Amino acid sequence: MDSKVNIEYLEEEKDVEGLVKALKDPDYILRKEAARALKRVGDERAVLPLIESLRYKTWHSDYVVLSAVRENSAEALGKIGDPQAIPFLIESMERDPDDEVRLKAAWALGEIGDPSAVDALISALEDNNWSVRRNAANSLGIIGDKKAAPYLIKALEDNDWHVRKYAAVALGKMQDERAIPVLLETLDDEDADVRWKAMLALGKLGNSAVPALIKALQSKNWRMRAKAAEVLGKIGSEDALFALIEVLSKPSDCNRHVRGKAAEALGRIGDVRGLEVLRNAQRDEYKYVRDQADIAIQKILKPKKEVKILNYDNGEVSLDYSENWEMVSTSDAKKVLRGLYANNSISLSLNRNTDVEEISSQEFAEMLKDVFRMQGSEVIDERSFENYGMEIYEIYGENHEVTPTSILIVSFKKDNLLYYLWFVGDPVAFEEANEDIQLMVDSFYIYG
Repeated sequence: MDSKVNIEYLEEEKDVEGLVKALKDPDYILRKEAARALKRVGDERAVLPLIESLRYKTWHSDYVVLSAVRENSAEALGKIGDPQAIPFLIESMERDPDDEVRLKAAWALGEIGDPSAVDALISALEDNNWSVRRNAANSLGIIGDKKAAPYLIKALEDNDWHVRKYAAVALGKMQDERAIPVLLETLDDEDADVRWKAMLALGKLGNSAVPALIKALQSKNWRMRAKAAEVLGKIGSEDALFALIEVLSKPSDCNRHVRGKAAEALGRIGDVRGLEVLRNAQRDEYKYVRDQADIAIQKILKPKKEVKILNYDNGEVSLDYSENWEMVSTSDAKKVLRGLYANNSISLSLNRNTDVEEISSQEFAEMLKDVFRMQGSEVIDERSFENYGMEIYEIYGENHEVTPTSILIVSFKKDNLLYYLWFVGDPVAFEEANEDIQLMVDSFYIYG
């Protein structure tokens, strides 16, 4: 390696020309480091050189390091987001012999988000590597073209749970009614995370999924019936209400798990018309059903009161939060809020960065996504928008290495100040806390 070429310095200086020159260096390790640096810099001036370094040539197989050059080039092109890279990323996804390069190309096509990549991503759902298929499914969900729906429906039968999971997520984003029957079947998937994502997808389909869910209450599979009851509780329509009441009306369903989930769902809906059947369920032969009926009745009869809204303001930033959360003292400078939902806590840390005038909220989000990956977490969704003169970027992810954990990071950038809210907690608690989390995000304000 040429000792005069300092990649770290070129990256710090955002010297794109110097990095592009290093991308063509005879030293292949230097090329890899240059591609990695350009990925972090994310400058569109590097698009054409990155396209060239992305393209596979047969002699590359003699030098393993060149696959890392192509891999980082694909990722850099996705972060830059220039559509002229699309045909070359498609070529890499279809023809590159290295699995890592193909999966990064599939990811990059989703980041660019152009419908012209849909056909190629559909084909990538048949790739022999599950990571490529997973990224293809996720990218199709980001792009949102409904012509991919039949292929994602087929992907719900993939032999790898990661692929099935992202196919369910993608179909939920598309809200295509054709997916309802297979999503219902997926409620009985062998993998708990896939079942959870199928439930969320059906919940997003809302009223259009209710008739099929009601029909599923007649399934011979009690697990299917229980999951259908749970989803009907999340949707909460009038038809869902009466179907759940019917489940608890003896001898409609004798399975204690199904009856318990129906009672829980009626409590979630909160309609007083469910009280009579819930009171009968308080005398059920099974303790689980009785307990769920007790909790549901308490929820329905609980006085509807205004939630007190509190405010945090240190003169530089402010945000509102409900009385469900409490401010917790810490030994460092961070502020922490903690809320208790579904018997699990969610923590929120408020973090401050200064002298970041040259860093956009999106650039900061890219750095945080790298942290996600190092921690073994997966980025599930993201979006950017502006409010009150602030650049805002949201990243939602999940980690399943120990216990299922949801993570939401929201960064706010204004002039030379950058704050980010870091929410961490149980996925079920996250869903219950959705309104309170939205309150904090919507009310956050940087003065100046």
